[in-house]
Formats: sequence, C-alpha cells, structure tokens
Amino acid sequence: MRAALNTLLVLIAALVLVLLFGFLTKNTQAQFHHQTCSPGIDGVYAVQSDIHSPELLAQAHWQRVTLPDNWTSRWPNYTGVVWYRLDWQANCPAGHQEAPLALLINSMNMAGKVWLNNQLLWSDANLAEPLSRSWNSPRFLTLPGQSINETTPNKLYFRITGDVLSSPGLGSISMGETQYIIGQFQEATWHQRTIFYLNIILSLTLGMVCSCIWLFRRQEVAYGWYALASVFWVGFIANTLVTETAPFRDTASFTQFNIAFFTIYILCFCIFSWRFLNKKFPRTEKACFALTAIMVSIIWLVPGTYLQPVLLGIFVVSVLLFNLNSLFVSFLCFRTKQLELWLLGITLITCLALSAISLLSIFQLLNNITIVLPYTSLLFAIFLSITLAMHLSKSLRRIERFNEELNQKIIEAEQKLAFTLNYRHQLTIKNHQLKERLNLAHELHDGLGSALVRAMIEVGHAKETLSNKHTLSILSLLRNDLRQIIDNFSESQTKLPDNPIYWLAPLRNRFVQIFDDLDIELQWEVDPVWVKPPSSLQCLTLYRVAEEALTNVIKHSHARKVSFRCMVGEDYLELQIIDNGIGFNTVDIDRSGISVGMRSMRARIERLAGMLEIQSRPGQTMIMARAPYKLKKEKP
Repeated sequence: MRAALNTLLVLIAALVLVLLFGFLTKNTQAQFHHQTCSPGIDGVYAVQSDIHSPELLAQAHWQRVTLPDNWTSRWPNYTGVVWYRLDWQANCPAGHQEAPLALLINSMNMAGKVWLNNQLLWSDANLAEPLSRSWNSPRFLTLPGQSINETTPNKLYFRITGDVLSSPGLGSISMGETQYIIGQFQEATWHQRTIFYLNIILSLTLGMVCSCIWLFRRQEVAYGWYALASVFWVGFIANTLVTETAPFRDTASFTQFNIAFFTIYILCFCIFSWRFLNKKFPRTEKACFALTAIMVSIIWLVPGTYLQPVLLGIFVVSVLLFNLNSLFVSFLCFRTKQLELWLLGITLITCLALSAISLLSIFQLLNNITIVLPYTSLLFAIFLSITLAMHLSKSLRRIERFNEELNQKIIEAEQKLAFTLNYRHQLTIKNHQLKERLNLAHELHDGLGSALVRAMIEVGHAKETLSNKHTLSILSLLRNDLRQIIDNFSESQTKLPDNPIYWLAPLRNRFVQIFDDLDIELQWEVDPVWVKPPSSLQCLTLYRVAEEALTNVIKHSHARKVSFRCMVGEDYLELQIIDNGIGFNTVDIDRSGISVGMRSMRARIERLAGMLEIQSRPGQTMIMARAPYKLKKEKP
C-alpha cells in the first residue's frame, strides 16, 4: 500500500509540472507574433452539396457564416455533406519571393477534405460511414507557395461530412507564417489531445490502484466502485482521442456507446461517493440502478429520427444526477471534521461548477470555453488522488497502531505462556514422581509381597524348627526377589527371554515348591516359541499379573488344583489361571476396593491396552489376562 501511495504522489507531482510547463509554453508562444506576411480573411461561406470537387461549386448558393460554425443551427436535423469556402488575402510585402504560410484547422466535424485554390491539401481516411473523426485533432497544413496568389484573393475549400448527433461543422481557422502557426498548433494539441491523454493515464492508474486495494481487501468496497467507474470514464473520455469510428458501424453507434458509458459512469461514481462516506441508501440506490438501466435501454431502442434529442436528454439527466449527488455528498462531507472528506467535498463543488459550464456550453450560452473544459476531469482526478492518498495514509496509521497494540499483547501472552509452561512442567514432574511411586508400590506388592507370602507359608507349615541355614536361605531368596524388582523396574533394562518357557521358568520354580508343600496340584502349560516377540513391558506386566494371581490362590482360594496356561497368539499374549477353590464375589470385591492385588493387576493390563477378565464361583475361579502386541492409538 505504501508503494501505491508513493505512485499516486509521484503522478500528481508530474502532472503539476506538466501543467506548469504547458502554461509557460503558452505564454512564450503568445509573445512570438512577428510575421512578415499578414493573411487576412475576407469572408467565410457555407453551402449544402455532396459534390466531390470545388470546381463544380461556382454556381452554388453560398451563405455567409462565422467560424466556428455548427450547421445544425442553420439546417436542423441535417446529416450529410457541407462545403465551406474561406476567401483570404496573403498580404505579403512587395518583392517577397515566397510566402512561407501555414494553416491551422482546430476541428472538422466529422471528416473532411481541404483544397487551396482547387489544389488538394488534406483528406481524411474515411469520408463515408464509418467516418473519420477530425473534430478532436487540430490539423497543421503547410500552404504551398506556388499555389498562393499574392495579389489576388485566395480560396480555401472544406468539404465536411458530419452527423447531426455530433455537432457537425467547421472549427476556427488560423493562418500565418509557419513558425507562428506551429506555436498555435502545439497549443491546440495540448488542449485538444495531450490533456486528455494525461487524463486517461491518471484515471487508469488510479483505477488500477483502487482495484488492487479492493482485490486484496474486499471490505474496501468504495475502491472497487471507483475502479469500475474509472473503466467507464476512460471508455467515455476516449471519445476525445479516437480518430476513427471503426469498429463501430457508424457515428450514431459510436455516440450511443459513448453516452451509455457516461451514464453508467455516473451511477458507479455515485455509489463510490456514498461508500466512501460509509453510507448506504437502499431505496435511492435501487432507484438509480433502475433509472440507469432504463436510460441505457432507451439509448439502444429509440428510433433514429428521435436519437439526437433522446441522447441529449439522457446526457443532461446524467449531468444533473451528478450535480445533485455532488451537492448532497458535499453537504455530508462538510458536516464532518475529517480532512479527506472536506477535500472530497471541495473537489465535488469544483466539478459541479465546471459541470454547469458544460451544460451552458451544450446549449450554446457560453462560447470559447474549449480551454477550460478539458481540465474538468483532470482536476477531479488530482483532488481525488490526494483524497484517496490521505484516506490510505490514515488507514496505514491505524494499522500501525493496531500492530503496536498487538505486539504488546503478544509480549504479555508470551509471559503468561512461559509461566503456564513452567507450572505445567512442575506438575509433569510431580505426576511422573507419583507414577514412579505407584509403580514401585505395585512392584513391591506383586513381587516382594508374593515372596513374603511364600516365606510365611514355608515357615508356618514347617514340621520342625528351621535351622539357621534354612532361615538364611529364605532371607537370601527375599533379597534376590528385591534385587530382581530393582533390576526390572526400568523397561529398557529388561531383556526379552528367548522363548516363553524361559520367560516363565523363574515363576514356576518359585511356586512349585510351595504348592507341593500345600498339597496343591499344579498343571503348567506354556507354548514353546514366540509367534511375535512381545515388548519387555508386556512380559514384565503379565509376569507380575501371573505372580499376583498365584499368590491369591495360595492366600485365599483353599484350592486343591491349579491350572496355568500361557498362549502365544499372532496378535496377543494371553495367560489363564484356573483353580477349584471356594471362589469369591467379583462384583463386591471391585466395589469395595479392598483388594490391592486386583487393582494392581487391572492397572497394569490397562496400561497395555489389554483385557483382564475374572470369573469366580464356588469350585472354580478363572483369571484371564490378554495383552496385544500392537498398542491401540488413543483417540484425540
């Protein structure tokens, strides 16, 4: 956006310099008026005729006219060919060898041919529809010295083909020495063409900048409407530069398109001015859309005999609509305290004054205003550029303030986030410590607890006092169990056995002697190989579950027969412990929460995303623990 703002300011500065250069050039050219020859015009005459050569006009009924001339004031509703004759004297000093004279024709509306004393000097490309358009292009013609009569009157003939829709006729004529006429030609070119080129360039530039703003920020609706208005304005103002009617089939079609473009431009400009003020007038806008649609339809549907007054009426209505909107929007602008809106109001008032001059010119109430009118849209474009630039600059300042506030809030959020992360880190450490303590409690209960139960049973069922050596052996086994718990506490330090038999061999050795002492039959069945190797954590967890289950058989079941089964499947590892004891009520035990062993077994299996199933009734209790090889992903 800063680049767009800089581009607008550079264009405005360049236009000011160009206007200043044009003004200085005009003054310099006006001071140069020293001529050797002083041509004088004796009279200007016009006649309706469609002949093609001035030699055949000797008997024509010429009417005296004054230049510039619009023949519709003399011959209303006439479309065709009119001849103009200009009688003049060279007025060169005696003994002057050659008269270096030139001719400047400000406009020929629409297409024309020029003769000097029956010698052809100039001809437009198309003298029939679609006509060439010479009304907007001054013509500089050098008058051949050998064709000029220095002592007798000279005649210039102009054959003009025009259309009643386009104010047909002949513009002002200037004659004099070549250098003097060149200065006037440059001045006329500036006012009739160069100023309009600058107008179109500036309008296109502003339109492109506004369209880019709207494309990147769709909420800036005002810029989008101005970009659309610029398109139709350029289509309308191009009428002042186009020198051929083609590709339109005739001058009437070209004029219809031109007036339609102007009508739509007025609508787009009105919507732009309202959106620029952040205003919406739903009913008024619907009425304007409907009126524009009706006028554009009438432009193309009206019969040819009524085309001139209809097009003039539509143009006047569009100008009046623009004037009313300018007054209304200016009133709204001057009620605010915003500088850019005040500038917009001043711009619209200036355009309103120049629009009034345009209307007076259309009705021929003012003359010689061709130097003033071309600056209308140019002044508006310059003022609007400043207004848009100020509006854009204000938006940028607002964005910068927002960025500063946002940066401050980001800093505050970062500080809060750092505090939160630090607090969360402390909670994570505490949680990890609690988990470690819980795991250690489970290991002590399942591992050392079962070893203590075995030792207590062995001491309790001893038939005689144990020797010191036997007692020392029991304590040594307890110490080894404690060491095994410490060694196996870290998963990474647990080594996977070669097969399931080796894995469960220590467990069998620990319980087989106790079961023999208690006269409990133990059936042990283990699959011989791993189908898929489980993880160390899975092995340790199932080992502890089996250890706790066998310990509970010894402590509570009063069973006489125990079956231990280890099954290695393709997707899971499963243990089954079945006894024929007295059984227990699983529901009451779960609800009471008094069984630390059962809670420990469930907690271990749940960490593996496995399943622990306990079924018990008098005469049979079954504990089934299953751990899948692949852990299920937690749902987010």
